[in-house]
Amino acid sequence: MTERLPPLPHAAYAWHYETAPRWADSDIYGHVNNVTYLSYFDTAMNIALVEHGALDLSANASAPIGLVVQNGAQFFREITFPSSLSVGVRIEAIGRTSLTWGFGLFDLGAGACAARGRIVHVYVDRASRRPAPLTAELRHCAEALFRDPANDTEETS
Repeated sequence: MTERLPPLPHAAYAWHYETAPRWADSDIYGHVNNVTYLSYFDTAMNIALVEHGALDLSANASAPIGLVVQNGAQFFREITFPSSLSVGVRIEAIGRTSLTWGFGLFDLGAGACAARGRIVHVYVDRASRRPAPLTAELRHCAEALFRDPANDTEETS
């Protein structure tokens, strides 16, 4: 994430996951620690994969796994404890062996986007760790969550 991204509205994301900061998420300055935002994004991404049938967590799973090859966040507003949060999730790019995930973290009390994030997953064979094509389930999930960043409009609040 080298370019400065604007905050986006809630509607820019295809799927949403509600969460709340834990007391331990706060740092010495009284706000949620920056690295915790990435944890919110990672949790929402994996729950979205499970809910869309694209992540099998069973011991005998054989489908490719997603390895994070890039992640990052840009911050717009502080989040403090306690708050009610929503993580907006979308797919921004679909490759042959990769997905680019986009996230927006919203403070529901303030109604504003507090941060945007991105994770790039490369899917690999579980045993060889070599890139593997997206499965039909991953492609279906990606298409359901896809929102073209070219259509983004900046948040007004």
